[in-house]
Amino acid sequence: MVLRKRASMHLKNLLFAVILAACEGSGVYAPAGALPDSGIAKPMEDAGADVGRTLCKGGVSVDGVYPRAAYAVALHETLPDMTFDTVNDDGTTAKLALHEYFEPCAARSRLLVLRTGAGWCGTCRWHNAHTSDLKRLDVGARLSFLDLVIADDDGIPPQPPALTRYRAHIDAPDRVAADPKFQLGPVSPTKGALPLFVFVDTRTMTVRNFLSNPDPQLLELRVRQELADLDHAPPPPFQAPEKFDGTFFKNQWDMLHDMTLPGAPPADPTNAKADDPPAAALGKKLYGESALSPSGSISCATCHDPQKQFNDGLPVSEGIRKVDRNAPALALAAHSRWQFWDGRADSLWAQALGPFENDKEFGSSRLFVAHAVANLYAAEYTAVFGALPPLGDTARFPASGKPGDAAYDAMATADKTAATRVFVNVGKAIAAYERTLRVKPNRLDRYIGGDMTALTRTEKNGLLVYFVVGCAQCHYGPRLTDDAFHVTRFPTGRQDGKADVGRAAANALLLQSDFLAGGNFSDQPNAGHGLALSTDESMIGAFKTPTLRGLPGSAPYGHGGKLTTLDDVAELYSTAGLSASDVRAIGAAPPWLVTFDHTAKEAVVPFLNVLEGDVDP
Repeated sequence: MVLRKRASMHLKNLLFAVILAACEGSGVYAPAGALPDSGIAKPMEDAGADVGRTLCKGGVSVDGVYPRAAYAVALHETLPDMTFDTVNDDGTTAKLALHEYFEPCAARSRLLVLRTGAGWCGTCRWHNAHTSDLKRLDVGARLSFLDLVIADDDGIPPQPPALTRYRAHIDAPDRVAADPKFQLGPVSPTKGALPLFVFVDTRTMTVRNFLSNPDPQLLELRVRQELADLDHAPPPPFQAPEKFDGTFFKNQWDMLHDMTLPGAPPADPTNAKADDPPAAALGKKLYGESALSPSGSISCATCHDPQKQFNDGLPVSEGIRKVDRNAPALALAAHSRWQFWDGRADSLWAQALGPFENDKEFGSSRLFVAHAVANLYAAEYTAVFGALPPLGDTARFPASGKPGDAAYDAMATADKTAATRVFVNVGKAIAAYERTLRVKPNRLDRYIGGDMTALTRTEKNGLLVYFVVGCAQCHYGPRLTDDAFHVTRFPTGRQDGKADVGRAAANALLLQSDFLAGGNFSDQPNAGHGLALSTDESMIGAFKTPTLRGLPGSAPYGHGGKLTTLDDVAELYSTAGLSASDVRAIGAAPPWLVTFDHTAKEAVVPFLNVLEGDVDP
């Protein structure tokens, strides 16, 4: 029998059941009626009725194109006639409304599957790639999918190109539309992981049920239950779920095996020397060279020490002065499409240039760096990049300077370009060295590779919780990151104590940059991935999702470096960050950001400690 109770405690009870099942080695599923607070909707009294009124008479809709009722975005309620922006197959934009799915005179109800996800979402990508599994079922013809996208790959509201990219990830797509306001969020009284499935009876446009990131067997079972109930037919028979290693559902197992150890980074055509061994050899020397700073005391290794897993172990890094952020992980930076916590560089070589001209880090300038290279590494530089300009002519090339400095601004345009080209090549050589860094395999990699004893039972339980509570929607793939920007309301590291606006300030810096992947100093400007910039308020206080590889050895944590232990990190995530009234953070926590209780928090930390990331320097 289909359960009738409300779903307010659904996620907590499911989590408890999953953890208990993992610990005891038993199943999580039960036949309908066996679990409390399951969230399964009560049956409709009449699939063709709307608040006691007949909607169809003589094969014709009585009330026109949409039910006239009291609307609400909630279980057992009629959805309002929502309208969304969509993209047609030919690339043109259009409007899509829910009334297009309303069919009150149909002989049998169908299910409209409203599936909300995001371009950055790993759990969404798994479900998108397995849409055809549902469509191939014997009831597949009674399902109609509408995918609603709340954000693009970077976390900003989706524009038409983002909808096209999202559709390409769906193996059997129907229609895709933008829903940046996450309008269906209120259907779920708890914040579960994306994607959110909402099942709607097309004869009444009533919400029948919902699921958050379900495993495929539960998803199929729920679809069959709802259609059977609409048909007033017996419920489908219960089947024990398939478990891998006695613990993980198929979607979790698949995603786990996508977390394979990263190898070589993707090609960077904007840097012609990206994978050139002599350039990397020069870059390694430049990386550790303190003579590139006027103080003679700062190098790249100051904040990214090879002896400390390319971190510095400090809350916020210290150049010639303390900066405002924790040093990001470096070892896998060559794989990332954006650099720095706020993404203010779009290539690895541009990132390498940023600290030189930062007043708190190197306190240097492009002219100073060019002269230092000419004095110390002229032969190596020339062998890789060709002849240096006549930097000995200090009348043309002052000893130091950068844009905004009088000495630099007074230079001839051609000389500015020549000096800057040397500076850029320094960044490209350092990037070539950083691209050679490789992370060593850890016990998770051995487990993925088939060693079922590589993780303890406690660590496997933590990995299961990692999937259940939604960590994998952002932390997935080989580097365990989505490379997107999110507001998680972690405390600031600014020296003045003010909240850090993050990505919102990076847009202007990108637009002003001389060193874009699509700019004049790129070796292939048309290979730049483009700027998906937004002034949307969702980017205020947003920061890039960090990789979790190397997590245990990279404390303290967060962009402000205020979290000392992984328990502190789990504690803050469990509450969706600092409260809205806390002045140490800024920006609104997104409605999809999951929260979880102390049971999950304590369970997941042992797994996080597995994610070592020692580097071969």
